[in-house]
Amino acid sequence: MDGVAITDLYDIKSLSQLWVTGTLTFFVENGLNQEVNDYTANIYSIDQHHHVKQYTNEGLNLQPLVVADYLYFRKQDENQRFQLMKMPINGGVAEQLTTGNSIAQVKLTPGKQALFFKTVETPVKNDDDLTTRHVHKVQNRADGVGWIPTDNHYGLVRFDLQSQTETTIWTGTEDFSLEDISPDQNQILFLAAEHPDWTSKFDESLAVYLYDIQKEEKLWLTKSFPDGVFSGAHFSPDGQQVAVIGSDYSHYSATVNQLYLYDLTNMQGRNITGNDDLNVGYEHSIGSDMIQNRSGISGAWLSNSQCLFQAYDHGHSQLHIWDGEKTTLVTDELRDIVDFTVNDNQEVVMVTSSTELPAELKTLNLASGQETSLYNPNQVYEQSHTYAQVSSFYYSSTDEKVQLQGWFTKAQGTNDKAPLILYIHGGPHAAYGDTFFHEFQALAAKGFHVVYFNPRGSTSYGEAFATDVMGHYGENDYDDIMAGLDYALDHFDGIDRDKIFIAGGSYGGFLSAWTISHTDRFQAAIVQRPAIDWIGLYTNSDIGVPFVEQEMGMDLYRDEGAAQYYWEKSPLSHANKVKTPVRIQHGELDRRCPVSQSEALFLAIKSTGTDSDYIRYPKSYHGLSRNGIPSLRVQRIEDIVEWFNRYA
Repeated sequence: MDGVAITDLYDIKSLSQLWVTGTLTFFVENGLNQEVNDYTANIYSIDQHHHVKQYTNEGLNLQPLVVADYLYFRKQDENQRFQLMKMPINGGVAEQLTTGNSIAQVKLTPGKQALFFKTVETPVKNDDDLTTRHVHKVQNRADGVGWIPTDNHYGLVRFDLQSQTETTIWTGTEDFSLEDISPDQNQILFLAAEHPDWTSKFDESLAVYLYDIQKEEKLWLTKSFPDGVFSGAHFSPDGQQVAVIGSDYSHYSATVNQLYLYDLTNMQGRNITGNDDLNVGYEHSIGSDMIQNRSGISGAWLSNSQCLFQAYDHGHSQLHIWDGEKTTLVTDELRDIVDFTVNDNQEVVMVTSSTELPAELKTLNLASGQETSLYNPNQVYEQSHTYAQVSSFYYSSTDEKVQLQGWFTKAQGTNDKAPLILYIHGGPHAAYGDTFFHEFQALAAKGFHVVYFNPRGSTSYGEAFATDVMGHYGENDYDDIMAGLDYALDHFDGIDRDKIFIAGGSYGGFLSAWTISHTDRFQAAIVQRPAIDWIGLYTNSDIGVPFVEQEMGMDLYRDEGAAQYYWEKSPLSHANKVKTPVRIQHGELDRRCPVSQSEALFLAIKSTGTDSDYIRYPKSYHGLSRNGIPSLRVQRIEDIVEWFNRYA
């Protein structure tokens, strides 16, 4: 049996976006098409006899929902815009219902009489256009987007399913996220920035608003959290309450998300979870390079007094039920619940992923707790391939203040000692966890052990754990990964202690660069899209000012001594000490950690005579390893293997 090849990225499928109607469960199967060098998303259904039916076969087809005998979904057209499609669920040709502006989101009303969708109108640009860009706002660019559009128009449209006619509810120049429609179809829940008019400072807020269609009035539902960042809002079945997921953002992106309940009769809100150790929702999800088109819906009402919600704890997913008085843990398996929905029988249908199983469609009976597997999209692939063994473990921090979690992916294809790669996640307020990681599996198939940890600063271990790194970069986080390395060397067999490597991207790029400037313990390193110079990041990153101020614990211009502190905490200031051979990887369109960060690091290290090179990946943003151009994702891993093989 073969292990996971690097190019198997084109063969392994993932699942998301569930819809249950009667005896049919609809879902999206995601993949990468090597021939067209692009992503695919096709809609399937499975019945109670496990018979699978495919409805689409090319391009991106998203958000399936069924009304009566028809499947509705969004399909990307030749102009990269999404249009609303309609297809008989018993088979037939899909009919395009809309033209023109791209449809970004679709929601079905509770009574199934209408669809509401968000539209985006983007002016067509000529490749030869020499129009100048006049920048007015400090918040003017975003990774994965480039320049933030200033001339887009966004609309909310009601589509009547009986007459097949559209009614525009509003249009405007400010973006929003459509969340839910009330049972009487007169109220809309949506997310939007609180201060779109700000020009001289960053607005990272994302508030929940309730819009009354008849009165044409907007209510700021989360006004009691003026700096809050929210990710979901859902009406109760009777329309009298709203479940909201998010945080007051008091500790920046390290703040734990909570579940809040708003009573619309008195407009009072309260924190339901009240747990700083539990992270509700998908905003602090565990890292994976196999998740595509997750719906992001983190909660669902079971009744007017019961709400089901997803949360992360210690590197894995959980489901909880709030019953009006308390929350009860429903499932606590070591996995990621990638997506879920609830059918009419209050049975959860979910997509799960674990370290040795990329994707599985399952049902969970809420009464009995019994789970049933429905579909594995990689069943045929797994008949001729075997996944590398992954072990989870805990170890004590050097200062003995916390227990830390790590994972060890065992090298395949050798009975002798194999090299070890220590991998560091980005963030820092992110996490590794019990989910499938193609890159680590591919490295294992190439003969490398891979060990990875969640040092202090990571999420899913509580707010105090996540905030520990803020103002203290390169301190406990550095000690934590080095202690994890020592633990792995002492507790796992078959490691060649003379061939220890290190790699990481973004914050992981910072910490890997910091590490090799403070120890010569590693034989080679790969630093990816790093944060290397805090002053440069403050001025040039798309989130630079608020991110660096919060993470460093002081502002470059307002706080005395900040510039000196920024420099001392920058790996660039220690780069002359690096003796470890380094390969640097960076996407040319990265706005989060601009390429100037890698260019400075390469120059500093190379000028000392240390073996180093620098690879730039064209048309690639910060998320190259997760959602970049498929061929470049493959090339990037091949470049990692080639560099480490030089020193293996």
